[in-house]
Amino acid sequence: MNLTRRQLLTLLTAGSAAAVASCTFEPRPQPAPSATTPSPLPSDPSGFEPGVRRSPLSAAASRWQPTPGEVRPEIKRTAAAFLETAGTWSDDDTAVGSLVRAGAPPSVASTASILHLDTARAGELTVVYPQYGGLASDTAAVIALVEQKLDTVSGPLDRELVVDVRLARPPGGDWAVERLVAPTSLGPSLLLTDMAAAVLAEPRIILPGPSRSDISTGRMDNQLLGILLALSREFTMAIQVMHTGHVQTVYPTTRVSNHAVGRAVDIREIDGRPVVDTRPDDDRVVGLMRRAAELGATEVGGPVDLNGPRKGFFSDDVHQDHIHLGITPGDPPAHLR
Repeated sequence: MNLTRRQLLTLLTAGSAAAVASCTFEPRPQPAPSATTPSPLPSDPSGFEPGVRRSPLSAAASRWQPTPGEVRPEIKRTAAAFLETAGTWSDDDTAVGSLVRAGAPPSVASTASILHLDTARAGELTVVYPQYGGLASDTAAVIALVEQKLDTVSGPLDRELVVDVRLARPPGGDWAVERLVAPTSLGPSLLLTDMAAAVLAEPRIILPGPSRSDISTGRMDNQLLGILLALSREFTMAIQVMHTGHVQTVYPTTRVSNHAVGRAVDIREIDGRPVVDTRPDDDRVVGLMRRAAELGATEVGGPVDLNGPRKGFFSDDVHQDHIHLGITPGDPPAHLR
């Protein structure tokens, strides 16, 4: 639904900000990205995410569309449209300004400043994939992997980001974005282990920019990285998120997530097939989950529960679109007996 600016202002003054957000953020048509791999890019001065070369994942990026396997796709559509509106601007505008003009409440629009660089004169954002980070009856968290092309004063800059989008639905209303959550840091960099270097160099582990940066700090758990490297001998995996951009607690509780301390990874695609589009008994999904447990993962979540949460495996609506692998020190590996 598209509204005129006068209608938007009328709705806002009537206190219908949530309705405005859900009505106005229609996905913008975007040109297909080039398949050409550009030269290495300069560092991103924002501190949010360093400039990266175009990875195999981002080289094939196109605007996300929900597929039949998606759970409650209207939530992801709302998050994706909000991000596309925020991350796409021109004529020396800003991400915040783009949202305000579309009718977003200023308090909500201000959280999109994480998508803007002071040196950027124009931007274009593509949602690669929105994954669930949490889902309740009236609130949700969407962890969106996005690609953003920026025209800066120093020249073009391409970057991949993972953005934590929080949404809510009032009684009888539509889903609307409440805020974007600024990413946290794993802390000062440590020495890069041989295992970390091997994962960074493995072409069958497709890493988006933020996950590559997480590993490059030397602070991702070495055992977890070893599991990924061993899995890569049998599967090609596209990683969605590790630490940067993930919800830091086990949604909606206050319990700290293993993602927050560098001990978890979410996999969105196996052997070129999105997890969300596989059957629960798909050999790729079941095989990878079983093998990860054999390699020592204590948390193995996905579209199917292989043996019940008390034994390390689990499944729910949130994990229909990815496989979660985590390590909790002191816990036994997930097991089938």
